[in-house]
Amino acid sequence: MVTADMEILEIIHRRPETLAVFRRLEGETGRCICCEGLFLTLAEAACAFGFDLEGTLADLRAVEGNER
Repeated sequence: MVTADMEILEIIHRRPETLAVFRRLEGETGRCICCEGLFLTLAEAACAFGFDLEGTLADLRAVEGNER
């Protein structure tokens, strides 16, 4: 399960389908989360890029649940 203390790289490596969530965040933030924050934890990235951590966690976990 995705947690806030996981690095974005780890999340995408474990579940490549989560990349769609990060691409959506790129549209919301105007910045490429994967390019600029790949080695940040999800919590660090939320702070740096200004996206909703809890909402993003829910989205990532939903993708995980739908793909298993």
